[in-house]
Amino acid sequence: MNRAKYAAARLVARSLGALQSRDEPAHGTRVLMYHDVNDTGACDDIYSLPVGQFAEGVAALVRWAREHGHSFVPLTATPQCGIAVTFDDGYRSTLTLAAPILVEHSIAFSVFVTKSFVDSNSKYLTTTDLRTLASLPGVVLGTHGVSHSRFAELDERALREELSLSRDWLQQTIGAPVTSLSYPHGSHTRRIGEIARECGYTTAASSSRGTFTDAAESMRIPRIDIWSLDAGAATIEKTRGDWDRLLP
Repeated sequence: MNRAKYAAARLVARSLGALQSRDEPAHGTRVLMYHDVNDTGACDDIYSLPVGQFAEGVAALVRWAREHGHSFVPLTATPQCGIAVTFDDGYRSTLTLAAPILVEHSIAFSVFVTKSFVDSNSKYLTTTDLRTLASLPGVVLGTHGVSHSRFAELDERALREELSLSRDWLQQTIGAPVTSLSYPHGSHTRRIGEIARECGYTTAASSSRGTFTDAAESMRIPRIDIWSLDAGAATIEKTRGDWDRLLP
């Protein structure tokens, strides 16, 4: 990530925050989107957050939420005021590095896993890891497709296969119902949401910015991307809405 551009964006975000005094968790579910967490301290991959910064961000957010009367809430089809935490792709670090920190703070979170990544036996969760993760308090597992393909580029038959196969596989793996998903690459349309609902899903997370305030949007829930350079203050700024005009 370009540090100079990030610093400039933070300056703008902080200025906007000072002018607007936003507090988005007071209006609906503010959903944070994480990916990988690393123990090397590397920040070059925008989607791999050093575990020290992750811990700092969570601790700062817990303090800020307490001061402002906000709760950490699970991601559900009905919006509720507060902060929800999600992870995409199914990196093994979600279990080994992130989960202990979140469990310590009693924060519920959702993990959306891609079947082909699990099958790869690389840096992603194994089937045993998935069962361990699913057993933790407050953890909900959902799908992120079979192949991590862009759903909007698939024909309907291939889309239904992605949705159904990934759901059936995950349900058999963890021995529990699976009703949530996140769209790979954020790729979706209203029709894709309708098909996902026909395939048994009740909740779907997108990559569009904003706050979840309307149950009619349960198949395209907005989320806020947390990046590798985001530490405590930046995590709070993004949660309260300061960055919304700057995010894609």
